[in-house]
Amino acid sequence: MIFKYSSKNKKVLLITSFIILLLGVFILFYSPVIFQEGNPWSQIKGVIQLTFGRSNIVKLSGLDDKYLTKSKGGPMAVETFMKGKGYKYEDQMGSGYFYKSSNKTVVLTRHQYSRFYTIWTMIENINNTQKDNNLWITTINNEGITFQYPKELLTKYISVAEWPPVVKKETGTYSCKITSQEVSSMSDITSQRLVDDRTYCVNVKHEGAAGSVYSSYTYTTAKNDKLINVSFTLRYPNCNNYDEEQKKSCTSEREAFDIDATVDRIVQTIKFDLPQEESLSAQIKIGTASNFVKNYD
Repeated sequence: MIFKYSSKNKKVLLITSFIILLLGVFILFYSPVIFQEGNPWSQIKGVIQLTFGRSNIVKLSGLDDKYLTKSKGGPMAVETFMKGKGYKYEDQMGSGYFYKSSNKTVVLTRHQYSRFYTIWTMIENINNTQKDNNLWITTINNEGITFQYPKELLTKYISVAEWPPVVKKETGTYSCKITSQEVSSMSDITSQRLVDDRTYCVNVKHEGAAGSVYSSYTYTTAKNDKLINVSFTLRYPNCNNYDEEQKKSCTSEREAFDIDATVDRIVQTIKFDLPQEESLSAQIKIGTASNFVKNYD
C-alpha cells in the first residue's frame, strides 16, 4: 500500500517537474516577447480575454490608451470598435490609422506583441483642422501633377531621406517584371503588390550606410488611363544598435509599418493638369486660329 502511494507521488512529481521545465523553457525563449512591455500581466490578461471571450478587441488593464487584438483581423476589429464609438475611418499613414468624428480626430498606432497579437495605442484630442494642415501638404510639380503627401510618417525610428515623393507620368502600358527568388537579392527587388484592389509594381533598392539602411522605393501603377510612378527614399536604422528597450520598440515599429497604404493614399490624391508647355502650345494654337479667323473676315 505504501509502495503504491509512493509510486503515485513519484508520477505526480514527475509530471509537475515536466510542466515546470516546459514553462521554464518557454519563458527562456520567449521572455523578450513576454516582457517587451514591462510587466506582462495586463497583456496576459488581455490574451486570456481574447481567447475565451467574445470580443475581438480588449482594453489592457491599467493602461488607459492601449488595446489588444489578434494580429489576424486586427484592423477590422479596430474599425468596428471605433465605429461603435462614433468614429469613421479616414486614412492610414505609416503605422497610424486615423479615425474622425464630428469634432475631433484620433490616431491609433500599432506594434506587434508576438506574431499573434497586436497592441494599439490611441492618441485622442487631435483637432481635425490641425491634423489636415500639419500632416498633409498639397503640391503641384513641373509636370502639372497635383497631389498630397504626408509631412511626416508618425514614426519614431523610420525617417525620410528623400522626401517629398517624386510623382511622374510615364509612357507605355503597365507591366511588372517580378524579381524571381532564384536571382533576387536584398539590394534590388521588384514585386507586385495589391493595395485595396489596386495593383502596384514596387521596386526597392537597399543601400547600407553608417548603421542604417536607405531604401529607395518606386511604385508604378495606372491611374485615369495614365502610367505613373511615385519614388522616395526612407532611412531604416539598425535596431540592434539600441539598448534593449529601444530595440524592442524599434523592431515593433518596423513590423507594424505599412508604407504601401501611405503610397496608395498619395496616389488617390493625384490630379492631372496640362503641363505649362502644353498649355502654352494650346494658347498659341488658339491665338493662331483666332488671327486666321480675323484675317479671313
